[in-house]
Amino acid sequence: MPESVVLEHTFVFAALESEAQHHSAASDFLERLTSAGTRLLFTDLLELQLHDRAFATARLAASSRQGSTRRLTSGEQVELARAFLGRWRAVLMHSDAVHVEVSDLMEDLMYYSERFRLSSSSAVHAALVMAADADGLVTVDPSFGVVDASLLPLFLPADVVRFVGRGRALRA
Repeated sequence: MPESVVLEHTFVFAALESEAQHHSAASDFLERLTSAGTRLLFTDLLELQLHDRAFATARLAASSRQGSTRRLTSGEQVELARAFLGRWRAVLMHSDAVHVEVSDLMEDLMYYSERFRLSSSSAVHAALVMAADADGLVTVDPSFGVVDASLLPLFLPADVVRFVGRGRALRA
C-alpha cells in the first residue's frame, strides 16, 4: 500500500455513494488505504466538490421519485446530503487525513493546466501530488491518463484502467 495519496473527488464520491459507478472497487480501496494507515491528502476544493455533489445527488433522488406516491421533501433531501457528508467526515476521523489549502498549490496547478490542459479543478489534485511528494492520485476519472505516469502515478479501479490509455503505468 502507498504511504500517501491524494484523493480526487470522483473517487471519494464513488467510495461513499452506494449508487455510484465503481462504488464497490472505490469503497474497498478506501477501506484498504485507511486500514493501512496511508496518509490521505485532500484540498478545500475537494470538500466543496463533495458538498455540491451531495446536494445534487439528493435533488436527483427526489426527482427520480416522480412516479412514486410520495416525493422526498426538501428536509429529506437535506438529510440525504448530510448523511453523505457525514460519511466523508467519518473517513476523515478514522484516517490519517491531511487538508491542504488550494492557495498553496497555485504554481504547480499552472504547470498541469498549461502542459496537460487539465481543468483547474483537476490540476489542483495533480498539483497536490507533486507538492506533497505523494505516491499518486486516487481517482476513477480516466481523463488524468493524459499526464505522464512519471509525473502523476494513478491508483484506479481495474474497470477504469482500460480507459486511461495504452502505455500508461498504473497501480491497482
